[in-house]
Amino acid sequence: MNLHPLLPDLTGPDLAIAWAPLEALSGDPHPEEWEDIASAAPNRQKEFVAGRQLARALSDQLGLPPATLRRAEDRAPIWPIDRTGSLSHCDTLCAAAVGKRGTVQSIGVDVETIGRVEQKLWPTLFTEKEADYFSSLAPNTVALETTLFFSAKEAFYKCQYPLTQKWVGLQDVEITRTDHHSLAIAPTRGAAQAWHAAPIHTVEIVESHVATVMLLPV
Repeated sequence: MNLHPLLPDLTGPDLAIAWAPLEALSGDPHPEEWEDIASAAPNRQKEFVAGRQLARALSDQLGLPPATLRRAEDRAPIWPIDRTGSLSHCDTLCAAAVGKRGTVQSIGVDVETIGRVEQKLWPTLFTEKEADYFSSLAPNTVALETTLFFSAKEAFYKCQYPLTQKWVGLQDVEITRTDHHSLAIAPTRGAAQAWHAAPIHTVEIVESHVATVMLLPV
């Protein structure tokens, strides 16, 4: 399996992050995992299997024992007690992160196709301040930046959900750029919590796709 590491400066013996083409992640799912998607559409089954294959490969890298990765009623992966992680997929790619539970409290990863966030969607996806920022950018940078901001909100949601078990709307948080490779997030109402404090790391993984990662150490 040809995996492509993501953010190697963040990873090590306790954390692995990578992406791979969906086509490279085909295989036979564990029978118990298959129960969770046996009635799903073929494309959804393909994405589900790809995520589990990638998570399994990353767990192997960390020396973690084989384990099934079932799906909860809220569709979130049920990570084994010795690890935590996050999965994401888009049209052609899959990304995953797996961390040892004693080192990584929670992690969120998201992968997106650049250009899918059209301007007509801005009022739904972004705050007024975020939209004003996009309007100030050079036209040739808007598609990348809007994709990264949307992806960052997805990564944040995945990172905070295991800790809060709460749904967070896209207008409930606001993203700001801190430097070329990271973003910050803050709530638009109420006080900031510990899960708002970590940076969201950004990376262009290929010319047409980006990924974002939010990590909360123990």
